[in-house]
This record gives sequence, C-alpha cells and structure tokens, in this order.
Amino acid sequence: MLEEELHYLLMRAFHVSNREVAARVRQDGLLPGQPKVLEYLDEHDECTQKQLGEGCALDKSSITGLLARMDQQGLVRRQTAADDRRVSLVCLTEEGRKQAVRVRQGCAEVDARAWDGIPPERRAAFLQTMQDIIANLQNKGGKDDK
Repeated sequence: MLEEELHYLLMRAFHVSNREVAARVRQDGLLPGQPKVLEYLDEHDECTQKQLGEGCALDKSSITGLLARMDQQGLVRRQTAADDRRVSLVCLTEEGRKQAVRVRQGCAEVDARAWDGIPPERRAAFLQTMQDIIANLQNKGGKDDK
C-alpha cells in the first residue's frame, strides 16, 4: 500500500506543505522557488550561487533564472567577494530581508499546523529520523551503491 511507502509519504507531505506555503507567499508577489531562496539567504547571507543552489536543492540553470528575477525585483544583489574578486556573493537587499521575514512567518504557521497535537519528543525523533534518511540518501558509498 502506498500509504506505507516512505517515498510516497514524503512526496505527499512535501506537496501539501508546499501548497500551503505557496498560498501564503503568493500574496506578497513571490514566484515558485523564491521563498526557499529568501529563507536560505536569511540564514546564509553573502553566499556563492553554487552554495545557494546546493542549499536550496536547485540546479545551476534554475538558480540562475531565479536570481535574475529576484535581482530585478530588488530582493537580492550580487557583490564581489572582498578576498577573491573572481567570486560573486549573493546577498539580500532590505526588501529581500522583509520578504524573508514574511516567508519565515508563513512557514512557521504551516509547521505549527503540521505539528498540531504531536508531542515534543515525537517531533524531535521525527526530525532526527528525517535527517538520518537524508544522510542515507546522500551517501554515495551506501550498500546499494556497491
């Protein structure tokens, strides 16, 4: 049964959560993909485009297009790294910071709804299990890769 398959439940959970977050941020004029970029930059400001893509699980062409639109909207800016002029860093603008706060508030509301009625110890165990699952799936030397 699909309701007992991890890949299916992960897909369903992402879809439902993503739809709720998208509905909240659409009111602020954000496009798909932009909320996670804002949220990531809010914690990792002045990062490279490559770091941003890895942190948001986006490929190079997707992140390039997103950043171009976000730059036009005045949400991000690019600046040359002080220690290496070949490196370009992506930073939030003041408007980007304001939008990031709204995104985080919307995500917190969705998370609160998702966690409703689930005790803290089960939350902690679930989060640790999810981190373990991600690590297992990212592990290139796993037993299935041999």
